[in-house]
Amino acid sequence: MASLKADYEAQGAEVILADAGDYSQGTVYVSVHKGADAVTMMNATGYDVATIGNHEFDYGMDRAKELMRDADFPYLSCNWVDLRTNLRVLPEIKVFVRGGVRIAFVGITTPETFTKSTPAYFMNKAQTKYIYDILGGEDGQKLYSAVQKAVDKAKCLADVVIGLGHLGVDPSSSPWTSEEVIAHTTGFDAFIDGHSHTVMENKQVADASGRLVTLTQTGSYFANVGEMTIA
Repeated sequence: MASLKADYEAQGAEVILADAGDYSQGTVYVSVHKGADAVTMMNATGYDVATIGNHEFDYGMDRAKELMRDADFPYLSCNWVDLRTNLRVLPEIKVFVRGGVRIAFVGITTPETFTKSTPAYFMNKAQTKYIYDILGGEDGQKLYSAVQKAVDKAKCLADVVIGLGHLGVDPSSSPWTSEEVIAHTTGFDAFIDGHSHTVMENKQVADASGRLVTLTQTGSYFANVGEMTIA
């Protein structure tokens, strides 16, 4: 991956290397040290930005936060909230300037994290109440609202807005799929997705205004590497 990034840069490209979550689980190599080796490799490779996937919580909340602190790149999530303060746990957006263009990434975490991880990790130590929420809503409206607010903020700061989501496209993930988020919001230019580990090269999804948004996902286990060109 580092060589690929260096090769693009040698050809004159200005590269932003992004990860859409679930980096810390899936093989013995990364799970044996509870995700630490994955972060070490991502730091060495030169990742620029990531969103948090449900599997980043597999080793508990404290470990998830420890891994995020060890990373040399920022994590984004517009819908992971600390209920004690009603504030976002992570930044919503990150803006990069490449080739004179301001490019904003909006991070989004699947509300399925509660059921596909361990609910107790999101509760207080006595496990009497939740102290974290990943905004979703049974009809998806909490998620769509959080995303739209983040996109509106990003539009004020950048020329291009890209979703960096861990949502997926499986019907079982409805109403929180990336396709539904795009369909209920406006402002995305493109969307990099994860979670369902689908190979989706360049799907066009209409947003709430009818504008087509490029949706892409690379599968799993580095079977594919996604390349998105802004030109």
